[in-house]
Amino acid sequence: MWFPPVLKLLVLWLLASGSCTSLQANVRRVKRLSSPEFNTETYTKLTKYVVSFRSRTPVKHFGDNHYCGGSIISPVFVLTAASCVMDERKIPHSNRVLQIVAGAPDRLRVLRGMTINIPIRKIFVPVNYTLNHTYNIALVKLGFSLPSKNPHIGILELPTSPPIPGQLYRVLGWGRMYAGGFLPAKILYIDVRLQTEKTCSSLLENYEPEMLCAGQMNATLDQHPCPGDTGGPLMDNTTIYGIVIYSLGCGHKRIPSVYTNVWYHLNWIIAITKRNGSTLTRNRLLLSLLNAIIALCSKMVY
Repeated sequence: MWFPPVLKLLVLWLLASGSCTSLQANVRRVKRLSSPEFNTETYTKLTKYVVSFRSRTPVKHFGDNHYCGGSIISPVFVLTAASCVMDERKIPHSNRVLQIVAGAPDRLRVLRGMTINIPIRKIFVPVNYTLNHTYNIALVKLGFSLPSKNPHIGILELPTSPPIPGQLYRVLGWGRMYAGGFLPAKILYIDVRLQTEKTCSSLLENYEPEMLCAGQMNATLDQHPCPGDTGGPLMDNTTIYGIVIYSLGCGHKRIPSVYTNVWYHLNWIIAITKRNGSTLTRNRLLLSLLNAIIALCSKMVY
């Protein structure tokens, strides 16, 4: 095929200067609605609660096998999405092929004496998930307890009251920067606004009461989790209220993303951790149970 000399020179210049790569990246970036954020305070204070789910063996380098996130809720339990630990047939992945990495806010970098690779001892998933794909929540018991004096590892609180529609919540993860984009090295965050159940039901099919949906619902400023963020926390300060399950809003303008409501599943979480040797504090357990009972009684009265 014949090309004009000027066109040949242009192609050679683009290849030599690397402008083709930049041009291609700019074309892809239009899919992104807005950038996730990074700041030192979030990096040092909040990332210690989030872990990276990975296959046992990296592809080439440490951290390139990240695929999901999770939240530390006790020294031996991590909360995540069921879809992160189950295959398409709804059978749990083998413990031998998975690991959790804690203390690595930069997923590609090992912090000497801080970053820990942890084997998985047992996976717990509600029966309802295996039946109809709702109840997308899982508890993973670790092979050993997390250290209590590691500054890069912390434990999130369980909610003592339901999440509040209209309020901003923070999502952390190593998910893709934009639809079809790359995974960041350092953990990033977005702030999303929790929508009412009525709004969620009107915008989404198969939306259930045990779910939450969130998004700014703004065509230019909306932020959403993307692939790689699944299993990560929706949190307020040091309390987890939701789990990323469906990043529907990634690359879309007015579709909210879906989260599992941790408050709704609180009794299940407490029952599993208590039966399987969690070190959740007695006061936290009692307070969470008390608030769950109060909420249930309120529904029965009204």
